[in-house]
Amino acid sequence: MAYDFGSETLGIKNPFKPEGRCRVITGAILIGAGVFPLMKVATELQQGSVFGYIYAILGFILIADGARHLGRGVFQLFRYFVGRSVPSSLAYNHSPSERDAAAQEKERNALLYDRQQLFSMLMGRKNVTFVEPVGWMSRLLHSLSPNLTFLPYPLRHLAQEVGSLVINFIAGLALFAVVWFVVSTGLAGKVAQQITLPIMALALLIFFIITWRNTARRIHNEGNQSIHSTGSLSFGVLLALSILVPVVTGFFFDHIFSAELETVIVVKERLLTFSVWNNLGLLLAACVIVVIGITPNLYTRLKKVTPKTEVSEYRDNLQESIHPNEVFINVENIILTNRRYKEIPNRIYQNYDPKLKSEAAEKGGFFGELVMETQPALAADSEHCYKNGFRYFTTVLAQLCVLTGFAFFAMFLLKMGAAIEFFQGNTDYKEMNTFTAGMSIINAAKFHFFGWLTFYLAGRILNRASHLFWGELQFSSLLMFMKTEGTFTESKVSTGMSIHDSTRSENTVVRSSITPWIIISRINSSIFATSGRTNLESPRFIMCMSRDDIELDKIVAELKAFLKGRESIASIMSEADLRNASNIHQVNQQTRALGSDVTPSSEKLTIKEDEQAAGYLRNNEVDEDGKT
Repeated sequence: MAYDFGSETLGIKNPFKPEGRCRVITGAILIGAGVFPLMKVATELQQGSVFGYIYAILGFILIADGARHLGRGVFQLFRYFVGRSVPSSLAYNHSPSERDAAAQEKERNALLYDRQQLFSMLMGRKNVTFVEPVGWMSRLLHSLSPNLTFLPYPLRHLAQEVGSLVINFIAGLALFAVVWFVVSTGLAGKVAQQITLPIMALALLIFFIITWRNTARRIHNEGNQSIHSTGSLSFGVLLALSILVPVVTGFFFDHIFSAELETVIVVKERLLTFSVWNNLGLLLAACVIVVIGITPNLYTRLKKVTPKTEVSEYRDNLQESIHPNEVFINVENIILTNRRYKEIPNRIYQNYDPKLKSEAAEKGGFFGELVMETQPALAADSEHCYKNGFRYFTTVLAQLCVLTGFAFFAMFLLKMGAAIEFFQGNTDYKEMNTFTAGMSIINAAKFHFFGWLTFYLAGRILNRASHLFWGELQFSSLLMFMKTEGTFTESKVSTGMSIHDSTRSENTVVRSSITPWIIISRINSSIFATSGRTNLESPRFIMCMSRDDIELDKIVAELKAFLKGRESIASIMSEADLRNASNIHQVNQQTRALGSDVTPSSEKLTIKEDEQAAGYLRNNEVDEDGKT
């Protein structure tokens, strides 16, 4: 959307400056941390150590990611450009002055409603934004917290994803417990007892990492025009797999490979040594951190929901001497224009487009509908949807998780370097003590690798959630529906028909029977801002519909004042025209006076007789023409 500059701004400030400052600090720390390994590269390479390459890789990654964090943070601190066309409209805007902006909104799929939905919301006293959840997991979470239904879609998705993350974690642990029970009781055989648990532990960790990555990917503010189904586990399938996998594994080793128990034990000790409990502890800690970081903001937002669906309504029947088109023109050009906010054109979602249908020569009917919204103004309580302390807490926690993840990554690379140097210096791999010492270093590297993935993804989830919390802005506007229909008849009114009148006015008067139906609602809408050019062009969600009887009374009063103030008979308003008419009247009087001087007094007629004679002559003229 173009930056439509105006000297009178909308008063929308950059909401992402606190988040940007935290990102800048994180980026500076990572860049500073990346400098130290690079300073050791030359020394280590001269000594022929593999750590020279490890330090080079570590320093490059830290500086590159630090620069990325720093750049994003600085970008969020830049000036926030807000024109007079933001935020996005609710439906396609038919206002003539906003055609370019309306076309761009439609192209970006930023319109959440259409005019029929807005009409049905006002007429039916309902809010189509609030829809029922989709999927088993979503219904469970909405049952535990019913107010989730009344949140904007991005926050509903966030709550569903975090809840699904916790439930999947608990389900995964239950799965591992079932596998442990099957193996420990000997149901899978002695061979599977040795090798199944390490394999299942590794698979469980991989499953958790994939789940966390998908959760982080689905938390965003794009494509939120509908409610998504949250992915959930099929407990029946998992329970069956937790029983079948150990049994199949035992059968595979016993009958396919005919593996000896001693061989399987050696394979386990040499290749499948893996401390799953430490990694599960890290996952549990990260899961608790994510829940603690997101829940306070969601709880605060849930307490602010006001799912009202109230409207103010006016219906009446008016008998007025006015042409129907003038009613439509007055409503659109005067009454609605008076409702503008900072002289910004109203959003027209359905044009009046009045339809007049002539049923006979001098009568007919008319009909017109209008759906419009005033320019949304930033709500006074927009900053109070969340507590700043909670938002800062989520943002800081996200940066700490990012730094912790890179600390694990650094230790992972250092352990891998140590393992490479260890095996380079000890070539006797058949020696059990040597191989065990080397594997202990590799196991430590595995722990740090999964620790890096865990906290990196936790930081990503918290960063995206924090961006949603900082970016939600609320607006207040007036949504109005008006339908005007009725019938009209035409008649003529003439004045100045006397024989002595020097001026005459003949008017065609339209008598209309008008039935207006006006429904208005003061709506609160929510939009999730972003940084960049399309900062306020995402879909806008109607969260609350409240009565506004005061504004409705003003609209009705303005409409009635216009109807009562109409003039049906044309008159002379100019002072010059009044003087000219007076001069003509004086000439007529003098002409009649001169004629009376040559008429005998016995033949003079009174004014009353003169008027009667004029009426008689006029009637005779009509009779002779055969018109009566």
